Amino acid sequence: MTTLFMHHYYVPKKAQGHVCKTDAHLQFDNADHIGREAVLETYDRLFNLWKTDSSLIVELKLVLNHRIVFWDEMHRNDPDNPKYLEFTLLYLDLYDKTYNYIESRDYKNIRKKWEVLE
Repeated sequence: MTTLFMHHYYVPKKAQGHVCKTDAHLQFDNADHIGREAVLETYDRLFNLWKTDSSLIVELKLVLNHRIVFWDEMHRNDPDNPKYLEFTLLYLDLYDKTYNYIESRDYKNIRKKWEVLE
């Protein structure tokens, strides 16, 4: 019996004081191993699930930002590998789409549920 071991590219536990509420990093990491179409499918699925929840869509934006930085660093270390640049640009496009959605919805001005309305 053969055991397939798939290493993780980049799955942080916490990022700059922010503890991730979801396993989005892991889902995107698994999709990276499969390819571009899997990343797009993962993004579409998560975006459609989370677009109505401000905290989750902002976390998706954070995850996409981390993926951009990770793949850009990989590309800088090995510029001969075209996969690294491809993933950097892919995640950059997805980040822009998510950022524009958040800005259009104006999530930053939503009151938190625990705030008392006066």
